Amino acid sequence: RCTRCGTLDAGPRILCPNCHARGLEPHQAEGTGTLVSWTIIRRAPTKLKHLGPYAVCVVDLTAGVRVTGRLQSIDSPAKAGAKAVCVAVDGTVPIFASEGSL
Repeated sequence: RCTRCGTLDAGPRILCPNCHARGLEPHQAEGTGTLVSWTIIRRAPTKLKHLGPYAVCVVDLTAGVRVTGRLQSIDSPAKAGAKAVCVAVDGTVPIFASEGSL
């Protein structure tokens, strides 16, 4: 969050994308939103092979920022526009459950 104008940004950045100030600080946003898009990664990079096939998703949070994360399950069908809730965090990656898997 920008300390000057309050703009939220998923970052990481040095400058605020709105007012270009350097005063960005961490901010805990509510983890609910709308699933925008998702895709299944079937051939994971070596570093993530232990995840097996996994889904990467884009979620518009109700706080007003768009984030990229992973879907908790690839077994249940996800649909664009479905509600999404952050159910965990793996390091810095949010893990979302979509409406079909809640």
